[in-house]
Amino acid sequence: MAIVYNVQIHPVYADIVQTHKVLHEREFTRYEDAIEYVEAYNDGALGVIAVYEGAIDTLTGENL
Repeated sequence: MAIVYNVQIHPVYADIVQTHKVLHEREFTRYEDAIEYVEAYNDGALGVIAVYEGAIDTLTGENL
């Protein structure tokens, strides 16, 4: 079983995160790396936000 941790970048308009629009997506093999990426990205980002979307089992496609 291979697990990846998914982070998506969403635009922000009028202080509302537009979760239906995905600008970029990254996958990580470790949860800690995904959270560090979110924190670092959101530290200096303007008009966009990184959101941790959860873990996915790559063999079954199941969300964990």
